[in-house]
Amino acid sequence: MGRAQERTRHQIITAFLDLLAEQYFDTISVSKVSDASFVTRSTFYRYFKDKNDLLFNAIESTISQSVPDQALMNQFVNYVEAYWPLLRHLSPSRQSRSNLNDILNQILWDMVHRRVKETPTDTDPMIQLMVTAEHPDLMISVVEGMMMGVMEYYVQNDVEKIDKQELEDTMSDIVGKLTK
Repeated sequence: MGRAQERTRHQIITAFLDLLAEQYFDTISVSKVSDASFVTRSTFYRYFKDKNDLLFNAIESTISQSVPDQALMNQFVNYVEAYWPLLRHLSPSRQSRSNLNDILNQILWDMVHRRVKETPTDTDPMIQLMVTAEHPDLMISVVEGMMMGVMEYYVQNDVEKIDKQELEDTMSDIVGKLTK
């Protein structure tokens, strides 16, 4: 992808993330994203299949900006705290919740799987738990499901701001118990 194309793609993602910080995903249309990013709808569709594809790419983009040399659970805590204003607007209705959960599950699974495959000698206890498991892919799914459960807890309880200390303590407790 050329520099101008990458800039346009980034512009669309940034506009979408700005909208998502203020509005629920259900209320954001391709037209709103196009208007906010100063591109036409046809330009939008050159880069993304639909708004779900945009969501997947936007979250993947934000994850790639997080610090990968942190312990996995620290990376997760920092990501959820930093991007909670966006994440909390993802599933306002039961109908959209299943579609969005599928997207978030896939992104979390990809993130954890990539960490395990790229850094199998990492000293992070959670990475080692997954690397040394008899069935690593199943263990990755277990860890991903736990992470998804944490986010669902916050959504269901309509939490507006993440208590980072509470989340860190909970994740440390989980890591300690799982890696004994």
